Amino acid sequence: MSTPEFDFVTPIERRGTASLKWQRYEEQDILPMWVADMDFAAPPAVQKALRQAVERGVFGYGEIPSGLIDTFVAWCAEQYHWAIEAEWLVWLPGVVPGLHLAIEAELAPEAGLAVPQPVYPPIRQLGRLRARPLVSVPSEATDWTPYLTDATQALVLCHPHNPSGQVATRADLEQLAQLALERDLLVISDEIWADLLLDPQQRHLPFAALNPDAAARSITLMAPSKTFNIAGLSCAVAIIPDPERRVRFRRQMRGMMPDMNYLGLLAAQAAWQEGAAWLAALKQQLNANLDQLEHWLQDYPEIGFTRPQATFVAWLDLRQLGLNEQDFLEGGVALSLGEAFGTDGYLRLNFGCPSAQLDAALQRMARVIQTRRGR
Repeated sequence: MSTPEFDFVTPIERRGTASLKWQRYEEQDILPMWVADMDFAAPPAVQKALRQAVERGVFGYGEIPSGLIDTFVAWCAEQYHWAIEAEWLVWLPGVVPGLHLAIEAELAPEAGLAVPQPVYPPIRQLGRLRARPLVSVPSEATDWTPYLTDATQALVLCHPHNPSGQVATRADLEQLAQLALERDLLVISDEIWADLLLDPQQRHLPFAALNPDAAARSITLMAPSKTFNIAGLSCAVAIIPDPERRVRFRRQMRGMMPDMNYLGLLAAQAAWQEGAAWLAALKQQLNANLDQLEHWLQDYPEIGFTRPQATFVAWLDLRQLGLNEQDFLEGGVALSLGEAFGTDGYLRLNFGCPSAQLDAALQRMARVIQTRRGR
């Protein structure tokens, strides 16, 4: 699907470009459909801003421009109907560092976390890496209460959820907010997928936008990286309405965080300022790719699948087939291993690519499945 302005069809050669996604299998006939970056060019406005910066030829230390702040505040108002204040924002090189900073700034060494499972691996690993007691909550659970312990002092959300792509409802979020109020819990909300809701009727609802108490006990993490395919430029933001939490968070950053990526700042501003039309076209392409995947799945009823409401990744239940990552790798397709997310027997497929690439991957997967069926 292409328009005169935006091309989501033409393949882009990424081998030999220091791409994490492609370099791992560069010497093999393997299609990488694993790590969550897309095989689409970034929005034209982002490319233009970066070209102009490269032509200047100076890549010194970056400083947060006022235009970036104003643009992000306006984006939140337009996209989420969320009125935020400029002073709430703390800029970071990534969402994952923000998760770690939030824990170290807010939780005592003995304080624990509750996280959904399956979930994005860096969230799942937070307890181990930060040496905090961790409890897992089934990602489909609406009531987290039975899973909490006396040590639990923070809830970590992945909203929208990765890997399932499901979107929490207002009722779900309100129930969590009430639980956080009753038990005096911090809510750390990873909302990096907020702009990739695929249902045009849905609008992302930030946890902190529910009410003043939810805002006061929250640290929300966002970035343009997934939305506009600029993850390599390392720019993210923490939204921290409570001033005391914000002071503690900034204090924790001292000596731990590198300087912001100069090009990332420029790209983020261009994306949020001029990327809305590109994003709308991207969502059409992603929905078309999902239709393509669902059509393919009709031939394989053994594969469990729920259409994601957001993201560009599909969570496939392959337990009935008994196939794993290695089987598909040998068949020429690299997928993300479900075990890394906390659930065996599943694989995650990245469908953020031209439809021809997705078709080629699905054909290879079909041969693997048919071979298993023929045994």
